[in-house]
Amino acid sequence: MEVMEDGNLMDKLGILIKRDMEYYQSKQAILQQTVCPGVMGGKLDFPRSASFASIKLVQWWEDEYIAAYKQPSGFFQTTKKETSSEDSDSTEDEIVKNSDPPKFMSLVSKSSEEFLDHLHILTQEALDHADLSVLTGTIGAAALLKNYLWFYIQTTESSSYSLAEVQKSSKRYNEMCEALAERLLDLYCRLISLYILQDAECLDWECHKPFFECERGSYTIQMWWTFMQGTKEDLWNTVPPKMAQRVFSGMLNESLTILTVRYTQVTKNCKYSILGTEKEDSSKTHIARLC
Repeated sequence: MEVMEDGNLMDKLGILIKRDMEYYQSKQAILQQTVCPGVMGGKLDFPRSASFASIKLVQWWEDEYIAAYKQPSGFFQTTKKETSSEDSDSTEDEIVKNSDPPKFMSLVSKSSEEFLDHLHILTQEALDHADLSVLTGTIGAAALLKNYLWFYIQTTESSSYSLAEVQKSSKRYNEMCEALAERLLDLYCRLISLYILQDAECLDWECHKPFFECERGSYTIQMWWTFMQGTKEDLWNTVPPKMAQRVFSGMLNESLTILTVRYTQVTKNCKYSILGTEKEDSSKTHIARLC
């Protein structure tokens, strides 16, 4: 995705949002990349990956931070190649970026609010189409920006007005992350109850054949187990680990509730009962011999 690297932050952000939206409309997906191989989870619950646009925005915030405070924030890690490139272009950077700390906080507040509106649009698209990949990508972006806003609030000194605006933005991002986590859990639970744990053969009331007894386990349980294993891997790769744990626990609880209600109402047939009694008697005999 091509974006403009020079110029005012708000101008660059407008083009970035436009490019990100064009990418989504053409591919029905969000361009994502790894935040940092060594950064995941922790106290702030960093996601493993986030949208390209959100990572680009925090890189621009770091550039503005360096211009405002004349030193890196320490929150964003850059490679040696990037550092040497910044040193070689220091003269050009001083011409383009001449902000001060209050202006930096103001830029962070304005840009975060504009990007939040963009995330709301993507979220609505994801919910309208029940697109889990787009929804998790949006969650990763919101979580990443939420953590950066928290860091700037804790470490920067600015006027009460600009700081209050950033705090307001941080609160909105935090509320968005929590709301999206609930919607993600709701979508997964609906998927499990309506499709994964539905068993068409067991709903054939006119069939007199015992349901898979003495033959094999239910395909539904096998597919549910496979689905849960794949979903677990997807969650930990896309959303923050603590959030992934909450969502997965909710899915597991919903699944076990459905299965418990279903199988506590099952009535065993005579053939199954006889086989069960024979197996129980044989096991008791075997234990008696061992003793």
